[in-house]
Amino acid sequence: MAKGLRERSVGILALILTAALAIEPSVAQTSEANDYAAHILAGISNQGRNRQQPYVTAGDRTYLIGTQDGNFPDMGHHVPGEMAGLWLPPIKLIGGFQARIAELSNNKEIPLAGSAEMITYPYGNRFKYGRVLDDLEIDRFQFSPDNRQGMIVQYRFKNLSAHTRRLRFEWSVKTDLRPGWYADRLGIRDGQDVVDWRASDGVFVARDADNPWFCVWGAVPPANARRVEQPISANGLGVAAASSYAVTVGPHATSTLTFVVSGSTTGESDALAAYDYLAKHHVALLAEKVRHYASIIKRARISVPDQRLQDVYNWTRINMEWLVRDVPGLGRGLSAGFMEYPWWFGTETYSLQALMRTGDFELAKQTLRLLRSQSYKVNANGRIAHEITTDGAVANPGNTQETAQFILTVGQLFEWTGDMDFAREMYPAMKMGIDWLLGEMDQNHDLFPEGYGIMEVYGLNAELIDVAVYTQQALEAAARVADALNDADAKDRYGRLAADLKERINQRFWIEHDDTYGDFYGSRSQAISAAEGAIKQIGLKGADLTQRNTDLIAHYEGLKAEFLKMPEGNRAWITNKNWVIATPMETGIAPRTRAIPLLDKIRRENSGEYGPYLSAVDRRSMMTISTGVQAVAEGMYGRTDEMMWYVDRIVQTFNRVSPGSISEMMPDHGCFTIAWTSYGIVLPVIDHVFGVRPDAANKTIVFEPHLPTGWENISIEDLPIGTNLVSFSRTRTGKGVIYDIEATENGWSFILREPALPNGRYFLNGRPTNSPSSGIRMEGRKNRVLISTSADIDRPPERPEGHAEPLKFTVPKF
Repeated sequence: MAKGLRERSVGILALILTAALAIEPSVAQTSEANDYAAHILAGISNQGRNRQQPYVTAGDRTYLIGTQDGNFPDMGHHVPGEMAGLWLPPIKLIGGFQARIAELSNNKEIPLAGSAEMITYPYGNRFKYGRVLDDLEIDRFQFSPDNRQGMIVQYRFKNLSAHTRRLRFEWSVKTDLRPGWYADRLGIRDGQDVVDWRASDGVFVARDADNPWFCVWGAVPPANARRVEQPISANGLGVAAASSYAVTVGPHATSTLTFVVSGSTTGESDALAAYDYLAKHHVALLAEKVRHYASIIKRARISVPDQRLQDVYNWTRINMEWLVRDVPGLGRGLSAGFMEYPWWFGTETYSLQALMRTGDFELAKQTLRLLRSQSYKVNANGRIAHEITTDGAVANPGNTQETAQFILTVGQLFEWTGDMDFAREMYPAMKMGIDWLLGEMDQNHDLFPEGYGIMEVYGLNAELIDVAVYTQQALEAAARVADALNDADAKDRYGRLAADLKERINQRFWIEHDDTYGDFYGSRSQAISAAEGAIKQIGLKGADLTQRNTDLIAHYEGLKAEFLKMPEGNRAWITNKNWVIATPMETGIAPRTRAIPLLDKIRRENSGEYGPYLSAVDRRSMMTISTGVQAVAEGMYGRTDEMMWYVDRIVQTFNRVSPGSISEMMPDHGCFTIAWTSYGIVLPVIDHVFGVRPDAANKTIVFEPHLPTGWENISIEDLPIGTNLVSFSRTRTGKGVIYDIEATENGWSFILREPALPNGRYFLNGRPTNSPSSGIRMEGRKNRVLISTSADIDRPPERPEGHAEPLKFTVPKF
């Protein structure tokens, strides 16, 4: 290798790799916020386990999926065997890559067939191959820059010997320029890949013969590059190509070799321009990516006694950032999960509720806009689509509850942002959605919209409990937004409907003799249809039926026979015992006298090791979203320890499959990274433990904390609410409990609500005060409340003077 290349590699790229993987202590210690971020930025190792399990290297434009041993086997179901590799949605670029290395002195050659360890960082991944040749260690670092059509792969060679090493390094790539799932429904067909070697530039250019799809790759800089016969083969319409490079590593020195892969859905010139930009700016792009993730971690950062929960809280926020998909012509928004669902869903409103509570208002708005606009293209009636691919295809025009969830999420985002412009923008969609729910979808005008809910069960196409509950919440949200926009008539109408629907849900869905809410409300024939649908769904397994399946069919046959004996008439029915019977408690509309016994019953009778079964009849599958909803339901009724039991079930599954992630199906299957896990972590922590209740439009924030047993000191810092940044802490001292509330803006009001303490004494900023049932109200940017039951307080703490210096984070110099 040329001397200039080696010096550049060691002097810049090796330094950035080192700096990116571990922030220098002298830098990290400049502030508490940087220490907090550094702990997460240091990454998580798989400890050599799960080497055949998947991981992701995520950017908002491109992402790479492979296995934790560094390889790229066929994986996935939606496009069978094709969900891994490098994707530039809506197309795939390559199926993967392989490397071989040889010692020129003895021509000993070995493949880099499997790494001994993988480390996942928020911004990339590192594969440690260990000593692959005598006294030569190799590792691989890779990242996908945001806002760019490609990725960077860098190999590092560490020479532990006292003599110079001259190596031959071969890099093979399998192209797989192809469309994604559902593209065939749009008439998009895959063509044969063709690859050319551009020797003068040292790059390969691959294209799809039938489409304007291109992929470009090569080493940076390309010195000594030459094309060689590929040692691997490609399947289908892809091709394989390989190139060779000379690498020199001095005694006890380190060298690097960096590859760039880019792509385009529009043409060769675009792919080459993307390649050139990545080649020139990858050092700065990595620094930018590290800074970006540091800012995410520091925003709305919490400190709680449970360190593992704190880590999971941070990694769920990172997981959501991994799942951002930005597709020109369609929009930018939060997708569902890797590897099976890297596109957009109407149910992602669960995740958006977590996203807004951790301060990413812009991404929440972008996702809601995308759902609205793409749904309107196919529905044009207010209905929110269920599943939108990155080609813009709508695979399902929408389950009924998704429209209600969209409306209630817009309402919540308004509470957190106070953004009047966004409220005006979304208000027509909210009104149109309600008209659809209570018009076309409510044929009998009983306020219970018909149609499928979140549980997509054959035959369960009726008036479902989750649809009714979320519609009630949508009406409340619409009433609040109407009030803010001075639409008095709509406010009154939506408010009345919300109150009526709440009453009807508690009257008609409640089954007294079972002390539970029903799966749905409807006729006997609908109940029979639901039982038949369950039988049909089980029967789809055909010859693969197990004894358990046979027993379930017998159960539903018996249920059907029981229903046939019952009189005609509409009532609430239990067929599947689905987890969504918790939604009246999740939203707080269930009377406490019903909620508490039912919450106990669900925990006692309907739950497994990791939370509620999706169906307490089937009693097999558990998901993070159902467990998360149950946690929120417990918190809604002040049952903090019960809430934390469910939260801890989710926490226990952290890192089971892929470092830094939690699987969709608990504990370890389904999507290995899923966005809506955040709902069951963030909402219990922010809404209940910290008790944050924002009204950003009126610049008022209520804090009503509920601490789990054994907790004393908690804090949340730099929590965005509206245009403000707010910090809140609770600290136990020798003189009592101190609450500190700080904000970056003037003109806001804060209310602290705490249960009244017998003989309690209250001080606000050093002065005695009362604690009315409405809470202690305070103004200004900095406030302190002391609550003590001691009679021996000689001198309450003075109000702290001045303001804390702004927290700063210094990105390492590369």
